[in-house]
Amino acid sequence: MSESLDKTTSPSSASSRATPPGAEDPDEGHDVSDTFYTSQRKKGSHVFRVRLDATGFTLQRESPGGSIVKEQHVRISDIVGARCMRPKKSRRLAMSGACACSSGNPNSPAISASGDHHRTANTPSKCSTNSRENLPSDAGDASAFLYVFAYVLKKRSLRSELHRERTVLTLRFRSFDTFEDNMREADRWYRSLRWQLHRTLEEIFVAPTADERRRRVLVLLNPKSGSGDAREVFNMHVTPVLNEAEVPYDLYVTKHSNFAIEFLSTRCLDAWCCVVAVGGDGLFHEIVNGLLQRQDWAHVLPHLALGIIPCGSGNGLARSIAHCYNEPYFSKPVLGAALTVISGRSSPMDVVRVQLQSRSLYSFLSIGWGLISDVDIESERIRLLGYQRFTVWTLYRLVNLRTYNGRISYLLTDHQVSSTQSATGYAAQRRMQNSRSCNTHIDRLNGPAPNYHSSAEYLPQEFADVISLETSINQSFRSRCDSWLSGGSRRSFYYSISESIYHSLADESEFAGLSAAALENRQQNYGPASELPDLDEPLPEDQGWLVEEGEFVMMHAVYQTHLGIDCHFAPKAQLNDGTIYLILIRAGISRPQLLSFLYNMSSGTHLPEAHNDHVKVLPVRAFRLEPHDNHGIITVDGERVEFGPLQAEVLPGIARVMVPK
Repeated sequence: MSESLDKTTSPSSASSRATPPGAEDPDEGHDVSDTFYTSQRKKGSHVFRVRLDATGFTLQRESPGGSIVKEQHVRISDIVGARCMRPKKSRRLAMSGACACSSGNPNSPAISASGDHHRTANTPSKCSTNSRENLPSDAGDASAFLYVFAYVLKKRSLRSELHRERTVLTLRFRSFDTFEDNMREADRWYRSLRWQLHRTLEEIFVAPTADERRRRVLVLLNPKSGSGDAREVFNMHVTPVLNEAEVPYDLYVTKHSNFAIEFLSTRCLDAWCCVVAVGGDGLFHEIVNGLLQRQDWAHVLPHLALGIIPCGSGNGLARSIAHCYNEPYFSKPVLGAALTVISGRSSPMDVVRVQLQSRSLYSFLSIGWGLISDVDIESERIRLLGYQRFTVWTLYRLVNLRTYNGRISYLLTDHQVSSTQSATGYAAQRRMQNSRSCNTHIDRLNGPAPNYHSSAEYLPQEFADVISLETSINQSFRSRCDSWLSGGSRRSFYYSISESIYHSLADESEFAGLSAAALENRQQNYGPASELPDLDEPLPEDQGWLVEEGEFVMMHAVYQTHLGIDCHFAPKAQLNDGTIYLILIRAGISRPQLLSFLYNMSSGTHLPEAHNDHVKVLPVRAFRLEPHDNHGIITVDGERVEFGPLQAEVLPGIARVMVPK
């Protein structure tokens, strides 16, 4: 291997020995293997046997005698995609994330020679004759390269936490005299990897076409969420991952409150397989409510997965998903969420129907009354502090403690049935007679539980001479990101290698004229019907309703593990267990006890093992709150709603949320 090539790619690259390309057989070649070698000045030459199969890449280092010295495995679940390309002068294509033989490159000779400018860029690499002959490269170098992108679990030291680190496996093919033959061999490995990756995708993420391309992703971005850097976060950290995985997407930037509700409740969504919120939990709340205001909600929900890129202040859902699947979060939360979005895996998720006096809405995270809701809303005045605003205002409110008088009625879950069986059975009772697709979706909730990552499955320092680590933002082979266009542009496009589109919404907000009353009316029309009596009707005594009444410091109903990145509020919660965890704190609790409760929320040790005089943890499937005061704050998913009585009931597994592999 030449010295210049070492500098261009990585400290070491692997070169292929002779393996004839052979005829292409659609029924064979999904498992490929070959012998590669490295040539380094300091470490000398090494021979590697590389194999790609359904489990991923296996790299075996051989001794001169042919015995295996070391073996390393890069799992298929850690690999996101690959590129095949020419070296050196065409390195600009690597920087843009465009394969030399893919129509994703707008300057590809395959397009310019054919004159066909309407091809979609998510067509797999075919390595046309024009693209092989006309692309510039160094004279005399007929090599073809395959770059495999993976994000592996790794530890920097024994005491450090696991994190995902970008890894590039570089394979060089130069067994033949012509670039044509070498690229054909590289493309054979590329198509084999692509086939293996698509086997891991659920059906809803794959287009029903001959080449089984990835379906498009709808991205909704709130530029004002959190500290206001969602645009930059998406541009710098999410777009490159989407491009590496060749996932096409359409990006819409929201321009006003409730835009996501208006968009998703009225648009045709057939073109997209999932909706991704780039923002906080508030934007995800709008997405859930928009989908459940559709007349065809029972058909849409089973075929549309939901994802989130955490750019808000709380980010409870993103943290809960990472926790439930044992994925690293704190080191690179956005990267982990981006990898979840491209995973092609989803899980059923409970949604809670909330009935207020004037309208109904749907919740995915929590319902609060009292201390935590006060902190959540009142701390908005110091929003510039980011997530630390919650800590500051908690201390302030602890000194100026309030209590609220009210009545809380609830229905406990059935402890005689396992949580999975309980959720499935309860969902079966809720089936709508005209919702055939929804019934089919709920019937599939009994599938096997997902495999969790073992903490031991991370990439050690071995094989550093074959695998190059690239961890900075502006890396080689990072995808090109065009400049963001101004918010005042009427309609603009944002291109990636997957022909993804950025929409400027200055002229597309045709919903802006809809009144709040119209939105509320639509919220009452669709979604599953309630099984509870109306809010102004008494609760039936023969159905097992229990009552707590008196002075309370707070009531918080939670159905995810985390309310924020370091608020492990309901440790036993699962995404689809059909349970609302109702936490009640009565008046009379001392400030030291309350401080201990709040302090231990970060570790999940704040809840008592058994009920005491002041704190109760109740697993329920429905509850009703009736405040006796005429003032206070009530929140749903961290958003303030009208003060007054409300009731809530869990709808097990009616939505789908994207989860890690």
